[in-house]
Amino acid sequence: MGYRTDSSAYISPMIQFPRSPIVVERSRHASRKPIQTIVINNNVSIVGAAGDDVANAEKICAAVAKALNLQGGTESVIPSSTGVMGWRLPSKELAEDVVPKAIEALHLESAFGAAREIMTTDRYPKLRIETLSNGPRIVGIAKGAGMVEPNMATMLLNGSFNSISVDSDESTSDTAVIVSSNKFEMEGDEIISEFQSVLHDVGTGLAADLVRNGDGTGHIMKFTIDNFPVTDHEAGCLGQHVVNSPLLNVPFLETTPILDD
Repeated sequence: MGYRTDSSAYISPMIQFPRSPIVVERSRHASRKPIQTIVINNNVSIVGAAGDDVANAEKICAAVAKALNLQGGTESVIPSSTGVMGWRLPSKELAEDVVPKAIEALHLESAFGAAREIMTTDRYPKLRIETLSNGPRIVGIAKGAGMVEPNMATMLLNGSFNSISVDSDESTSDTAVIVSSNKFEMEGDEIISEFQSVLHDVGTGLAADLVRNGDGTGHIMKFTIDNFPVTDHEAGCLGQHVVNSPLLNVPFLETTPILDD
């Protein structure tokens, strides 16, 4: 599920039991307000803990909207969370103490700090930057080490995030967000085509980084399915089955794989 405006878009996973940040994100769909800010906490995942996790996520969004004096208010803030499941999120402390300090520490020079600070068991930050011919840059960050097999609700990610797997377990917190500064005019078929191509490159690069960074990763396997006689979706399902097959994965853990029938 997801929605888009003229300057932003977000996509969430196709799951029946989403955790609190996804519930909040989906509620933004009704307001249709542009996303102005993404707030991410790490170490404590807002899932499976006692209390009202949705209210906790909204409390942090409200604190961010107030501190930044956002025109769209709380509904223009998207929350995301990563970390240990089952722990209570200290929302009061985050909203009253951490958010003001984080706002004061904001800077425009680099996104590396953001990519680094959202890490949990990640081995390195994941950051990709590409520049279009007319000047604007596309800057992307990602995190993920375990529970990595995204199933986002759009075919636009089928060539990137929806085509990777680390442990065959889909996370209840997967989110993809894109936000524009609206500082450049993106008009004309040529520049729009370039934008789409560059955005795809950033996405596929980050997706590949997630796989390389996976918990316990020792080998990287890439599969290409050509001339499949049915649909791309079914080809993707076949690839997913092959990638996650213990029959294939176990031999590849050895230095000299042996596949026998």
